[in-house]
Amino acid sequence: MVPNPLPQSDEYARTLRALGTGVRIDTISDAGRCLIQTRAFLLIGQVNLISRGPVGVTPDDAAAYLHRLDLKGPLVVNADNHDFRGAGHIRLARAKSVALLSLSSPDAMRAAFHQKWRNALNRVEDTGLRVTNTPYHPVRHNWVTAADDAQQKAKRYRNWPLSLLNTFAAENPGRARVITAFDAKTPLAAMLFLCHRPWATYHIGVTLPEGRRRNAHNLTLWHMMLWLAARGYTTLDLGLLTGPDSLDRFKLRTGAARHDLGGTWLRLPRIRRQFPSIQVPSGQKA
Repeated sequence: MVPNPLPQSDEYARTLRALGTGVRIDTISDAGRCLIQTRAFLLIGQVNLISRGPVGVTPDDAAAYLHRLDLKGPLVVNADNHDFRGAGHIRLARAKSVALLSLSSPDAMRAAFHQKWRNALNRVEDTGLRVTNTPYHPVRHNWVTAADDAQQKAKRYRNWPLSLLNTFAAENPGRARVITAFDAKTPLAAMLFLCHRPWATYHIGVTLPEGRRRNAHNLTLWHMMLWLAARGYTTLDLGLLTGPDSLDRFKLRTGAARHDLGGTWLRLPRIRRQFPSIQVPSGQKA
């Protein structure tokens, strides 16, 4: 089945178009495709971006596709798993990695857990927390996005702007999901996921200290895995692996596999030099 990372999905294309961003989707082969974003910047002009693509093609076919691609303005490629060294591109950033979790039967997914992850899930399941799965709503789930905003500032990282999340939810009804763990009526933790069949992507995770103590995120993630698998989703993208920290361990102990991306590359516009015709007076040699 062709990979479908979020920035290459139809759901993301609808979101970008609603926000006024130019979107082009090329069919490369029976299985291969590529979504290209185009934005205009003051003083710079048009800039093109391919994020996590092309998909469904071999590295050679991806390089050949980019070589044929004729775009106005520079092209930035955050490649999914291709290395474009020697293909006329300048590397801007080294490759990063993401955690991809295969979705299957409940028994198979549970068996793939690291023992410590499974033990944490067993403990929290015994505490009687209530879990809900609802479509994201900008007002009802304001506490989730506000907590995430505070978390971004405290830990110095950047997530999507809220306008992008709200537009995704509006353009793709029911495909932004919030899984919340409650103790009675008190929310302890929540996770927000973006669905783009046959994949889904983890987007936000917030927890209160009591939710962290009780391993509430193990429970919310497990419930989302079950929900997705029951609806035929095949892969859950748990996002970037940033280093040997607790969040990386949390992701990889689910049984997720490390998937190496291809780095960030820049291709400058092809230069077409045009010379004016020169009229040579009669009797003179050109």
